[in-house]
Amino acid sequence: MIKLVKTELLKLRRYSIIWIGIAAMLSVVFLTRFMAIAQDGTTYTLENFSDDVIWNNLTLIYPAIIVLIAGYVMERERIDDTLKNLLAIPVSFRQLLMGKLFAVSIIAVFLAVIEYVFVLTVFFISGFPGFSWYTAIKGLLQMTGINLLEYVALVPVIVYTSQRAGTFMPGVAFSFFYGFVGAFASGHGLTSVYPVSAGLALIGYHGGGSTGTMSKWVSLTVLLFMGLISGIMVAFSCDRVKKQRRAGALSKIQKQNYS
Repeated sequence: MIKLVKTELLKLRRYSIIWIGIAAMLSVVFLTRFMAIAQDGTTYTLENFSDDVIWNNLTLIYPAIIVLIAGYVMERERIDDTLKNLLAIPVSFRQLLMGKLFAVSIIAVFLAVIEYVFVLTVFFISGFPGFSWYTAIKGLLQMTGINLLEYVALVPVIVYTSQRAGTFMPGVAFSFFYGFVGAFASGHGLTSVYPVSAGLALIGYHGGGSTGTMSKWVSLTVLLFMGLISGIMVAFSCDRVKKQRRAGALSKIQKQNYS
C-alpha cells in the first residue's frame, strides 16, 4: 500500500490538476480579502481572517476541488489506457482505489498548508493586526484538520464516481452543491449533523459564518458513520466499466444466438 501511495504521489506531480487546486486556494484567500474590504469598520486579526477563509473554503471551493482532483487521477488511468494494465498485475481495483484515496488525503493536507501560506502573505500585505505564533499555528492546524475531516465526508462521492467512466464531473458538480448547502445547514443549527460542516466542531471553530450550537460528539459520530459508509463502498468496489462491457458482450452474444 505504501508503494502504491508513493506511486500515486509521483503521478500527481506530473498532472496540472494540482495547479488548479493551488489556484483555487489562492482564489478563496483573495475572495475573503475582498469581503473584508466590504465590511467597513471591522478590524480583522489573523484569527478572524483565517476563520473566514476556512468558512469560504468549506462552503464554496474545497468540496468540488478535492473531488475534481480525486476523480481526475482515476479517470486518467482510463484515458491513458493504463487501468487494464494495472489490473493485469497483482493489484486489484480495490487496492488501486485505496492507494489513490490515501494519496489524495495527502494532497488535502498539502492544499491546506499552501492555503495558509497565502493567508499569511495576504495578512501581512494588508497590514492586519493581531499576529502571534500561537494564533498562526492554531490556524494552520485548523485549516489542515477541516480539509481532512471534510475529505472524509466526500470520500463516498469519490468512491462511487471512481468506479464508473466519465462520472467524476457530475460528482464535482454534486460536491459543489453538497458544500454550498452546508452554509444553509449551519445557519439552521445543523452544523454538527451535516457531514461537510461536522468537522468545524472538532477543530474548535468559532468564527466566520453562522454555525449555531455545535456538538463534538455528534460531529464525531457523523464523520465515523461517513467513514463506515466509505469503508463498505471500498470493500465492494470494482471497475464497473469492465462489468458493463462484459454484460454488453454477453447480451450481444445472446442476441446472435437467438437470431
